[in-house]
Amino acid sequence: ETDSVAHSPIGASSMDRWSQCPGSVRLSKDIESKSSVYAEEGTEAHRLAAMWLSLGTAPAFPDREMMHAVDVYVTYVGQQQFTRSATAFFEHQFDLSSVHPGCFGTADAVIWDAKARHLEVVDYKHGQGTFVSAINNPQLRYYGLGALLDLKLPAKTLTLTIVQPRYEHPDGPIRSETLEVVDLLDFVADLQRYAKATEDPQAPLNP
Repeated sequence: ETDSVAHSPIGASSMDRWSQCPGSVRLSKDIESKSSVYAEEGTEAHRLAAMWLSLGTAPAFPDREMMHAVDVYVTYVGQQQFTRSATAFFEHQFDLSSVHPGCFGTADAVIWDAKARHLEVVDYKHGQGTFVSAINNPQLRYYGLGALLDLKLPAKTLTLTIVQPRYEHPDGPIRSETLEVVDLLDFVADLQRYAKATEDPQAPLNP
């Protein structure tokens, strides 16, 4: 990735903000990005999760709570890969600049079942303060579209999954939405619309 792509203000990881508040891209231009203990904890959880999946054994965790949370994600991905005899990609970077300049992201886990022509994209959420739904989730569809177009897989169906172990919810920590690929491709126009809205000098603000 080039430095400009790596720091794109309309990347997938921040879509939850800029899709709802397109003016935030204009306001945050040239302002230093500051992290928080929560963001750093989430980054570390993602790093250790990818290591666990790649090596097949659990790395050293800073505490048991993080290990148990990440274990939910790793176990789910491993089960999906094993039961489907599927190919898996971890921390898969994709570039959607062909859809709109600056569109890129990194999918936590991509599982490809060639026999069923089924693709699943799994997004791990370490946070426990805000519920994240898998239904009609633009950020999740961004990841799904990125994996689909970047890997050029002949998928017919696609499952988009959120794994959020630390948030108590009646539906449990693992929540999914399954789509026909043709329905996901309709999202291309939505993503372009969201991205173009951030370029308007009068782009609206939504706190």
